[in-house]
Amino acid sequence: MNTSEKPGPHECPPVGPAAALAQRIIARIPVLETARLRLRAPRITDFQIYARIACSPRARFLGGPMTREEAWDDFARTCSTWLWRGHGAWIMAGKADGAPLGVVVLGFEPGDQDPELGIALIQAAEGRGLALEAARAARDYAFRSLELPRLVSYVSPDNTRSIALMERLGAQREPALLKGNLVYRHMPPSAKGRPHSDKGQR
Repeated sequence: MNTSEKPGPHECPPVGPAAALAQRIIARIPVLETARLRLRAPRITDFQIYARIACSPRARFLGGPMTREEAWDDFARTCSTWLWRGHGAWIMAGKADGAPLGVVVLGFEPGDQDPELGIALIQAAEGRGLALEAARAARDYAFRSLELPRLVSYVSPDNTRSIALMERLGAQREPALLKGNLVYRHMPPSAKGRPHSDKGQR
């Protein structure tokens, strides 16, 4: 794991007026709530949780393991889409204690054909249905609040956990691969029989 690399000064939170401006920007990003999670805006200190994932073997399906510098660039790029596209990364935090558990993303990277729903968890958060909870909330927000016409997930054929997640979400697998990845197309949630996952948005 590469997280032992010495953190640079760029990882330190800002102070003074710069910090106040950053907080005002963060406050504009919607908060989504589920039964057990709060999906909130990423803060600079959340890079620590991202590095735990990206710099470890857990990132093998995310282009990793990455160096700490590569993880920083990836985290910054993911967060920046809020400014340019009106969607981006949320930190998954437990409602009970506020502990960060992972990241769920509505992204759009070079090579993507449509906006992409992605998710990454720390190991301790796996096996509890939290990925489904967070992914469903982000998907429903994408369709209901942002009115995105299309949403996909790109999944490695070897990523059995993500494949199972896509199936539980009801995503439809397309026949063609994109750069060796399976393409799962998400469908807008039914207006009947399913509660709004972004009900707790504020």
